Amino acid sequence: MSLSLKFYIAIITIISGALVCALLFFHEPIDPWWIVIIWGLSGWFADAYPVEVRKIDGNRWVIGLGMTFNLSAAVLFSPLSAMIIGIITATSLNEMKTTQWYKIVFNVAQISIATFVVAFTYRLFPVNSEIVKIFAIAAVIGVYAIINNTFVAGAVSLATKKRFGGILKDVLIDFFGLSIFISLSISYLAIYLYPYVHFYVIFVILGPLLAIRFVIDLYRKFLNTKLETMYALTRALEEKDPYTAGHGERVSLYCEVIAEKIGIYGKHLDDLKIAAQLHDIGKIGVRDIVLNKPTRLTDAEYDEIKRHPVDGAKIISEIPSLDRIVPWVRYHHERWNGTGYPDGKKGTNTPLEARIIGICDVYDALTTKRSYRDEFTHEEAIQMIASGSGKDFDPELVSALIESEGRFNKIRVAKAPLYMSEK
Repeated sequence: MSLSLKFYIAIITIISGALVCALLFFHEPIDPWWIVIIWGLSGWFADAYPVEVRKIDGNRWVIGLGMTFNLSAAVLFSPLSAMIIGIITATSLNEMKTTQWYKIVFNVAQISIATFVVAFTYRLFPVNSEIVKIFAIAAVIGVYAIINNTFVAGAVSLATKKRFGGILKDVLIDFFGLSIFISLSISYLAIYLYPYVHFYVIFVILGPLLAIRFVIDLYRKFLNTKLETMYALTRALEEKDPYTAGHGERVSLYCEVIAEKIGIYGKHLDDLKIAAQLHDIGKIGVRDIVLNKPTRLTDAEYDEIKRHPVDGAKIISEIPSLDRIVPWVRYHHERWNGTGYPDGKKGTNTPLEARIIGICDVYDALTTKRSYRDEFTHEEAIQMIASGSGKDFDPELVSALIESEGRFNKIRVAKAPLYMSEK
């Protein structure tokens, strides 16, 4: 853990502790302890089953369902009671599974701060009607989202050295999509029913809360299964030829280098890496005798090869959540001067992501052996790509590649096909 990350966690923790001390000093009331504990433990239990948004550098980014209990506590109970409930919720079983104590401390601190601010903000609204109450609850959900995700995005940015703004923007989009579906409706249900059934409302809201969570989880698993199937098809295709084994993975890693160089992060980068992994999936429909032909292709055979971006785009379009990357796969063989295929697009008419995949695809093709030629050296490949700047490739991307050529070479060596290690 870097010194800057340690300092960041320490500051958040100090702020949280100072708020608790201030509330105690000013004799902020606490609701009955048994209600606070039961409410907190209910949030603790709900947080044990979070909804995964995505992974960033192998770290799971999740939205805990205990947020619903934190939000409703901030409205129903005193700010100090709400903070204590938030602290209990933040130490859920899902968090305790990790041996990294500092993550638990940070999570407790940032959630308690977010819960306090929500409690304070809600009390600024003149809640004198149900419409105002709904608006107020929606507003504090937004406040909670901004505070919670800003703190976490800051920690992830410091830990991964990735741009803060890109991480925060993408995750907030995911958060609001889920929070409208989960937090607003169920938090309001809890707040509305509490005067009538008191703490028994916990049993009313836990059922639908967990049911929604499992439905979302099943849907994500369904999409991931289809994606993994496509990855398996791509790997099977690459394994037919020892010279291209690992091609999709390498292109994906090269794309990440260029993307970060030009400022693409977060979900945008995740989608680009998926597209790069799958960019050649359309070659499933190309005959092996054509793919591995050691001599020059005939016009008919070359036409067969040129169909693979279109076929790949059609295959990927079967997954609705991947609609965004379909044109990136379809156009990754277009060229800056319009001489590429399948549609002869020119310049910026080709999506930026397709241009990134295209230049990385060429680098990997040049630096690995093919059935019809030996591989070129890293230096030769860089020189050939540089000579195609403004003709075959986007000049900006050529510059980004050249500036990052050291990272390209490290990936090339680390992920080299098996035949290269046998030389």
